[in-house]
Amino acid sequence: MTDNTRGAEPPSVEPPNPEPPSAGTEVTRTAAANEATTGANEATTETSEADDRIEARLSAVERAVTGSDARPADAAAGAEATAERERLESRLDDLEERVAELEAATQAIRGYAGAVRAVNREVERRADLALARATEAGRESGRDRGGNGAGRGASDGAGRGASGETERDGGSGAPDRGARDRDGPDDAVPSESALDAALPDDRPTSGQRTGDSESAEEGGGGDDGAWATDALDRLRESL
Repeated sequence: MTDNTRGAEPPSVEPPNPEPPSAGTEVTRTAAANEATTGANEATTETSEADDRIEARLSAVERAVTGSDARPADAAAGAEATAERERLESRLDDLEERVAELEAATQAIRGYAGAVRAVNREVERRADLALARATEAGRESGRDRGGNGAGRGASDGAGRGASGETERDGGSGAPDRGARDRDGPDDAVPSESALDAALPDDRPTSGQRTGDSESAEEGGGGDDGAWATDALDRLRESL
């Protein structure tokens, strides 16, 4: 190869100029784009219609379940409220039963209290009656003791006066004094029936008395007073 050949540059190759698009090609592209848009719109429309149908069917199912146009969330809240009302009704029933039991117990307590009051009134009445009887018995015993004491004093005075007159007249008064001494203990007792009940075996025995008239009178008077005092004390204790 020569230097001229070595230094020469290869010829440049230019690409051919593109031909301008024709009118038919533009129309084809526009038609394809329109068809694609139309298909997308139709698909969107069909999807919307399907969604509407599904929504309508779902609404129908919800109405069938809830019995109204309420949403499922509203139905759940209503179910909770219904359960709460049922619980409250159950509690109210329990409270009504307890109130009835309390009323029955109150009536029983009132009856018991009335019975206790009646018993108390009966006990008070009997206590008042016993107190009145005891008071009346005490008053009667006091009157009996006062009357018998006065009678005994009068009888003793009359007996002593009669014995003095007999001695002054010179007669013998020993038999009369003996009879008075034998009858004296019975006259010194306030109540003979009460004394017999209280002291059935304590009466002194009257025997034959000897001696002069003065010694017999003095001995009979001392025995009479001691026995009467002891009998009255024991009678008071028995009453």
